[in-house]
Amino acid sequence: MRKAVVLLGALALGLVTSVGDADSPGIIAVRGGESFVPNALIQSTFRFSPGQVEADSGQILTWVDEDRAAEEPHTVTLVDEADLPTDVEEVFGCQAPGEPCDVALTAHFGGGPVIDVGSPGLDAPGDSLLFFSGESISATISAPAGSTLFYLCAIHPWMQGSIIVR
Repeated sequence: MRKAVVLLGALALGLVTSVGDADSPGIIAVRGGESFVPNALIQSTFRFSPGQVEADSGQILTWVDEDRAAEEPHTVTLVDEADLPTDVEEVFGCQAPGEPCDVALTAHFGGGPVIDVGSPGLDAPGDSLLFFSGESISATISAPAGSTLFYLCAIHPWMQGSIIVR
């Protein structure tokens, strides 16, 4: 009897998970929060969820701010895979003058929430979207099928994701 209850529970969880995924195609959430203890700790759990998505060329994706921190803006900034930070030093180095995060933030604060360096839509490193707390932003994936787009938040460079273009 116990095995049957466990099996039914697992099947129900699988159904809820698959229905939840089907209800929100093309949605990437920003989740997490931050904590600070002077002289001891800075912790951030900001992340893109899911971190990797598949999308058709021409499909619209939407990033939604669902994080728990107030007033935290985020970006979706396309970068070359080699420019994704892989350690703490690279996270802080991303915002150094001339580095990808610095370039994106300078462009946003001088030009607005959408930066297109390639064709309209998301298709080339340097393309970037800026959105604020409680907002969402959408963009068309204009990269050709077979591409993989790598992105990060230029404000919080440990937040990273990728889009596999079908």
